[in-house]
Amino acid sequence: MVEFLQLILLLVAVALSLAMARSGDDIQSSSFVLLVRRFAAKQGLVVAAIGCASFLGCLAVACFLHEPVPRVPDEFSYLLLGDTMASGHVSNPAPSLPEFFETLDVLVRPVYVSKYFPAQGVFLALGEKLTGHFAVGVWISSALACAAICWMLQAWVGRTLALLGGLLMVAQLGVYSYWSQTYWGGMAAALGGALFFGAARRLWAGFKWQNALWLSLGLVILATSRPLEGLLACTPISVVFLMRIFRERQWRSLTLWRNLVLPAGAVLFLGAAAFATYNLKTTGLAWKPPYVLHEQQYQETPPFIFMPLRAPLTYGNPWLAYNYHVREMRLYALQRTPARFTRLMTRKLATWWIFYCGVLLTAPLALAGLMRRGRIRWLQLVVLAGLVIMGLIYSPTSTGECALIDLLALAQVALLWIVFDDFWERLAIVTLGLLLLDTLFVKVPFPHYSAPIVCLMLFLQVEGMRRMWHWSPQVTLTSSTASRAERRRAARSQAKGQIPFPWGGLAFLLPIACMISLAIRVEARVAGWSEDPHGQDRNALLVSDWSVRRAELDDWLKKQPERQLVFVHYSDHHVVGYEWVYNRADLRGSQVIWAHDLGAGHNRLLIQQLPGRKIWLLNADDSMPQLVPYSETAVGSEKTLAELKNRREQDSSEWKME
Repeated sequence: MVEFLQLILLLVAVALSLAMARSGDDIQSSSFVLLVRRFAAKQGLVVAAIGCASFLGCLAVACFLHEPVPRVPDEFSYLLLGDTMASGHVSNPAPSLPEFFETLDVLVRPVYVSKYFPAQGVFLALGEKLTGHFAVGVWISSALACAAICWMLQAWVGRTLALLGGLLMVAQLGVYSYWSQTYWGGMAAALGGALFFGAARRLWAGFKWQNALWLSLGLVILATSRPLEGLLACTPISVVFLMRIFRERQWRSLTLWRNLVLPAGAVLFLGAAAFATYNLKTTGLAWKPPYVLHEQQYQETPPFIFMPLRAPLTYGNPWLAYNYHVREMRLYALQRTPARFTRLMTRKLATWWIFYCGVLLTAPLALAGLMRRGRIRWLQLVVLAGLVIMGLIYSPTSTGECALIDLLALAQVALLWIVFDDFWERLAIVTLGLLLLDTLFVKVPFPHYSAPIVCLMLFLQVEGMRRMWHWSPQVTLTSSTASRAERRRAARSQAKGQIPFPWGGLAFLLPIACMISLAIRVEARVAGWSEDPHGQDRNALLVSDWSVRRAELDDWLKKQPERQLVFVHYSDHHVVGYEWVYNRADLRGSQVIWAHDLGAGHNRLLIQQLPGRKIWLLNADDSMPQLVPYSETAVGSEKTLAELKNRREQDSSEWKME
C-alpha cells in the first residue's frame, strides 16, 4: 500500500513539474531557491540543522507511537552490550547455570556478553547514562550520521546539493526506519562511512590534519561496527589514494607525514588499543573479538555460502540446536544450488533496491539515463520496461524469470556506469558494487550490512537530481554545473516553441514527495497497513506484536516490590527468533530474570541459587501470553523436549529433500 502511494506521489510530482514547465515558470531563479542557496552557504549551520532535524524527528515519531522496544535477537544483544558499558564494564561474569540463559547472539562463557562489535553499544550506553533510555542513544547516532552525511556531501557535490542530500537522508532513514527506531544498528556504520568518505575527498584536495582526524575516526567506527563491510567500502578509494601518492611522489613531502600520517596514525593506534582491550576482556585474546568466539561456539555454518561447513557442534539448549542445526543449515545449503541461488539473488537485489532507493529515489538514477541522447536512452527505456513487466509477472519459484530479472538488474548497473561517467561517480559505483556483491554471498543479508556506503548511494541520487535540474533539450550535461552559455541555449530552444521535459521541476518536487512519504509511512504504522518486509520500516515501532507484550510484562515486573524470576516455556511449534529469554548485564542483581523452562527437576537448581524471588511461568506461544504463578506440575517435561527433537529431525529431512 505504501509503495502504491509513493508511486502516486511520483506521478503527481511529474504532472506538477510538467505544468510548471508549460507555464514557463523559472524555478531556478525563484525566491525560494535563492533562499535555500543562501542558507546552504552556511555549511556549519546546515550540518547542525540536519542533525537536529533527525533527532527531533525521531523523538516526535516515538512520542506519536511509542519508544522502541526490542524484537529481533540482535536488538536484545545490543541492549545487553549497551547496559554492560553503561555500568562501566565491557563484560560480565558467566552465570553458574548457563543453560538457563543461553540465547541467540549472546555469549555465556567464558563471560556473559553480547557477541557484537562495540560501536552500537557505545551509543546505547550514552543514551542510558544521559537520560535512562537506550533509545536516546539510537537517536543520537541517527542525528550524527545524518549530519555527517551532509558534511560528506558538501565535499562531493557542493553546498546546496549537500543540503538536499541531508534532507533526503533524514526523510528516508534518519527519522523513521529500523536504523533509527530499533536497536538493530545501521547508523553507527553510516556515521563511520560518511566521516571516512567526506575526509578522503577533502584530503584529495589537500592535506589538513583536521581531515586526517575525521578520516581515522571514521575508520575506527567502521572497524568497531561493521569491519568486513567497512573494509570493502574503504578499499577502492584507499587504493586510488595510495596510487596517486606514489605516482606524484607525495610521500617525499613533509606535509603528508605531518598533516596525514601522524594524526591519523595516532587516532588509529588509540582505536586499535581500545579495541584490543575490549577483545582481551571478553575473549581472553586481544586479536579475537566476541563475534569470532561466538561463531566458534555456536555456528556450524559459515557466514558466506561459498565457504565450507564447520565441524558439528553440541548445544545445551534445544532451541539453539534447532536454530543453528536446522534453520541456518537450511539457509546455507539451499543457496549452494544454482537454481536456488538465482532465485534468492533476485530477492536480495530487490531488498537492497527497495531499502536504498524505493519508488521515489529510483527516479533520479533512471532519468539520468533517459536524459542522454542516442542508444543509452533507448537501452535505459528497455531495461526499465523489462524490470516493470517482470516485476508484475514475477514468480519466486520460477528460476527462468528470476534469472531474467537478475540480468536486467546487472544491465541497469552497467547503464549507471555509462551514464555517471565522472571519476568520483564511477568510484562510488565500484564501491557500491563491492558491497552488493558481498550481500549476494552472505548467508543471511540485511540492508544495514551495507550501511557504510549509504552516503555514496545518496551521492549518486543527488547527482541524478543535479542532471535533472540543469537538463535542457539541446544540451547533454555531465555532473558539472551547467554554464551560463548552456542555459542561454536552452532558453533559445524554448523560445522556438519546444516544450521542455519537466525534469527540473521534478528535481525540485522529489524531496517534498519524500517528506510526504515519511508522513504516509508513519500513518501506515498507526493504521496497521501491511508493510513490505524488506522496506525501511521493518520491525520499527510495531504497535501490535509479541515484543510489545513482552515489554509490557517486563515493565510490570520491574515495578513489583519483590524480585522476580520468570521461566519461559515454548511449545513445539515455537517460531525460532521470537526469543523471550534476555536479561540485563547484572544478571544476579536484576529485578527481573528471564530463564528457559528446562523441566521441574532442572529448574529447581536455579530456584535454589536465586532465593527470595517470586517465581512465574509464561507460555510464550499463547495468543496472549500471561504470567501465572510457578507450579512444578505445569512446567515443561522431557516429553516436550522429545517432541522438539522429533520436529528438528523432521524439518532436517524436509529441507534435505528439497
